[in-house]
Order: sequence, then structure tokens, then C-alpha cells
Amino acid sequence: GGDEGRRSVLLGLARADEQLRPALAALLPAEAFVALYSASRTPFLGALAASAGCGALPSAPSIGLRAMGLSFRNDLGNAAGLDKDGTLLDFNYALGAGYAVVGTVLSDPHSGNLFDFLGGLWRGNAWTPLPSSGGALNSLGLPSKGVEPALRNIAAFRERHGVPPQRAEHGRPAGDGGASFPVGVSIMGHPAHGDPADKLEGVLRCVRLCLPLADFIEINESCPNVHHGGGHGGDATAELRKRLEAIVAERDAAARGGGRRV
Repeated sequence: GGDEGRRSVLLGLARADEQLRPALAALLPAEAFVALYSASRTPFLGALAASAGCGALPSAPSIGLRAMGLSFRNDLGNAAGLDKDGTLLDFNYALGAGYAVVGTVLSDPHSGNLFDFLGGLWRGNAWTPLPSSGGALNSLGLPSKGVEPALRNIAAFRERHGVPPQRAEHGRPAGDGGASFPVGVSIMGHPAHGDPADKLEGVLRCVRLCLPLADFIEINESCPNVHHGGGHGGDATAELRKRLEAIVAERDAAARGGGRRV
């Protein structure tokens, strides 16, 4: 179909880029090389998302795994950072992934680290692959549209594919087709919140909103590309313990109120 054809073209471009990348790095000035990949990253991911269509993959690889009380159709999925807002869930699902992590999401929108390239011709988040390896470097700085748009995308994905949130206490049998596709959400305190209390409240707000839709929640405690404010003269370990205790208390209170225990 058309979606499958577009996906094939995009994956073909990705394979061609892998072959051409060393030559581009040798020919282009370093700033132009970084600007090229930084500017094309988001449109390329958007095109991949649009290519996925709404049909479930009929023969997704499933080896049937159980972990944390959840069922996974296999053990291969994306880490936080690839799918910032849940727009790639359809693509990863159709590709045959066993699970997905959305985010890192923040309580409010955040532009991330913005850089001017080529004398101001382009301004945006910096991301570049390394010319001769499978690695990449970035200084994205946690760009996020906020937690609500990500959750809307997760809810729409679940509706399209019939993938309901799992109950960890009574998970479906491992290998139960598309239902064995956990969706996790990575959350973090907003970099713009300098007050630790405001940052914690932002995290707890994300937890409250994510609980009805997420199968698991990942707490992102450190990003090298943003300023976290240190320990504010206190004990960083004690602050971490306080944050985690507050998050667990929020989770457990929701479960006692009749919600799922995520």
C-alpha cells in the first residue's frame, strides 16, 4: 500500500545516508554537516511517523516475555529520547517492536537548547551522527511539547490498535499479540523550574496524568545537556530519596483509589 511504499523509500534513504555520510563529513564544513542533520532529524522522524498507517503488523515477532508483571511480545524496543511525544508509536508497533518508551516528557512545553547555525540561517536543537560509526552526538536539551500532547498520542494509538493499558497484577499471558506491547513514559523535572519544590510538583503532575495510560513510568534523573541546579547546598542523595518517595506515594495513592498500580 501507499504507507508501506513511503516507508520503504524512507528506509532506503536512511540506508543511502549510511553510505554517503563519511563523504558528506569530508566535503562539508563541520557546522554545515551538523546543521544538515539537525535540521532534517525532526522532519525525517515525522515522515516515518506518517508512513506507519493504522494497520497492525500481521506477523509481529513474538517470543512472549514477562517482566515487572507486564507482558512483552519481544525484548526489543526504543529507549527514551527517540520518540519524544509518542508520534512514532505506530511506526515502532508496525516494525515489530516489543515495547516503546515515550519521552522524556515534561510538565510544560520546553524548546530545549537552541543554537544558531550558518550565521543564523537555521536555529534549532543540535543533533548529528558520527560519520564513521553508528553513534551520534546531541545537545537537544529535553525539547518537549508537554505531557498532555504525548498522552493524547498514546491514547489515540491504543484506540487505533486495541492495545489497552496492562494491569501489572493480572497481566495478559505473554505473547498475547498486540496487547503485549507495553508503552512506558519517561518523565523529568522541568529544566526551567529552579525551585526544587516546583520541579517536584511538575514531576508529580506528570505521574498523575500518566498513570491511567502508561504501563510503566521511567524517572529520568539526569540529562547532561541541561542544568539541574545541583544539590542546592544539600545532600543530593537525600533529595533523590525524597523525590522517589513522593512519586511512589502518588502512585500508591492512585492505586488505592481504584486505579492500576503502575
